[in-house]
Amino acid sequence: METVPPALPPASGSPRFPVRRRLLALVLVLLGFGAGWMAAGLRASLAEKPAAGGRGESRQDLLADGWVESDQGVFTRRCQGNCRRPKVYGGGIADVMEVSCLERPCGEISVTFDVLDGQGQVIETLPLKRQGLQGERLQFVLESDKPEARRFALREFRARARVY
Repeated sequence: METVPPALPPASGSPRFPVRRRLLALVLVLLGFGAGWMAAGLRASLAEKPAAGGRGESRQDLLADGWVESDQGVFTRRCQGNCRRPKVYGGGIADVMEVSCLERPCGEISVTFDVLDGQGQVIETLPLKRQGLQGERLQFVLESDKPEARRFALREFRARARVY
């Protein structure tokens, strides 16, 4: 006796549906490749430009941006560009100093500022301490609440690091 295979049910849906699904998948893959190429081009163009804020990668770049070598391999300047200058209400002054530990770890940074009045007389001494790692850029906030204070003068800067 001969067996007859069961009949298959008729196809439900149009025969074009699988074609649309394949076309959609192809378009999504192409968009993904396009986005990847655009991101790679953006990364390459950013690599050619110096980092934001004038950040230099070498000693010459820092010196050209107004930095001063205050200790061997450690640079300082008054804050420029990417910083928030504090505002003091009710008398006094505030400023920000940047430190760049470009060529070595800063270790313990000790900074002493004199707070000067309008005639250039010292009215207060401001000592600050902080730790710094190699490649790090730090900001020191200088504040004096004395109403007669007019400016800060750097008296001493030391960056001591222990390297084993």
